[in-house]
Amino acid sequence: MSDAVLAALLLFVGLYPVVSAGLWIGGALVFRFADEPENPVEQEGPWPGVTVLIPAFNEELVVGSCVRAALGSDYPALEVLLLDDGSHDETSAVAEAAAGGHPSFKVVAGEVNKGKATCLNEGFRIAQHDLVVIIDADTHLHPQAVRRLAAHIGRSPLLAAVAGRPHVTNRQNFLCAMQVLEAASIIGLIRRTQAVAGRVGVVAGVLGIYRGQAVREVGGFNAQMATEDIDLTWRLLLGGWRTSYESAALVGMEVPSTLPALWAQRRRWARGQGEVLHAHLPDIRRWSQRGLWPMAVEAVASLLWIVLLAASAALAAIAVADGASVPLLPLALAWGVATSVVATLQLAFALQMGYRHDSRAALVFALGPLFPLAYWWISALAALRDELPALLRGPTEERVAWDIPRDLTVSK
Repeated sequence: MSDAVLAALLLFVGLYPVVSAGLWIGGALVFRFADEPENPVEQEGPWPGVTVLIPAFNEELVVGSCVRAALGSDYPALEVLLLDDGSHDETSAVAEAAAGGHPSFKVVAGEVNKGKATCLNEGFRIAQHDLVVIIDADTHLHPQAVRRLAAHIGRSPLLAAVAGRPHVTNRQNFLCAMQVLEAASIIGLIRRTQAVAGRVGVVAGVLGIYRGQAVREVGGFNAQMATEDIDLTWRLLLGGWRTSYESAALVGMEVPSTLPALWAQRRRWARGQGEVLHAHLPDIRRWSQRGLWPMAVEAVASLLWIVLLAASAALAAIAVADGASVPLLPLALAWGVATSVVATLQLAFALQMGYRHDSRAALVFALGPLFPLAYWWISALAALRDELPALLRGPTEERVAWDIPRDLTVSK
């Protein structure tokens, strides 16, 4: 490898976090002033009907509070369906008890487990309304969330889906605190930036609203994808639809609080991202899909950065073992400190933008410098372990099984 190529690679590794942080902050600022109203949402004419789908498999510990929150939504025309995908526990019974005979609620129970994607496709088939909100069974929907999402997707007939804004409700340890920072400084800023172009790359299953017409048009959810929500979002965009983000549509969510649970989640996310890239990059490369190039370039660049960073660390270790005199340790420390400073500035900006919706998130600001030094490596290792192989291999032929661990301390 020539010195020029090596220098270019090292420059990319060193500058990528700074450049990407600047892009996310700049895009989020544009979104903040152009597309993020502070006033309560209003609607001209009657509100459209909305169906809320809650897919569930063995969720008796959490589904009760989820159902109560969904039925407590401040929305005039709402149907709530609990999709029990062949649970072995009391998921359906707990959900029925929580609903208390509410006329807008119904349990749709399957006899056998078919997987989340198949379960959701069935929900879209039987939904009374074309607008469909999807939430996870461990979430707590804000009373205004459905209203915010319905108003946002109603802005344009080209919008196929709008992502809501999750915030972490279990904040009892370091891992949970790191995920609070992640939701604010990475996920929130990226979605704001992508929403400026109408191409949010992930309308996550934790909270999002969809047009049933658009979902059926692209074939629904794919049961072979590890992350069926990312795959559907990309196929909607490839189909000519647009996606967006509603920062005021809030949903509380439980995040993994143990390292094994977090590692399992990140491995699934990484595998899913790799499968999506494998499946859709050939189509995105076409000139007709040039509007999706920035989204695809960011996804590939982030993986490339992780690979090159790992390679740089390995080469540095080899050099040290060979007795190299290059001051690698001071350089690594200096880069680490600089990255922490950039991450802290990005976090401060993100927390300020979201302060009016989640003021408690600012309490973990002091942990900001630890995010790239400690927690971030979990996702990076998962990308090396699962995203890169999935990018090369593609999705498997087997359907993806539910694999969501729950803390036994969560109340029904």
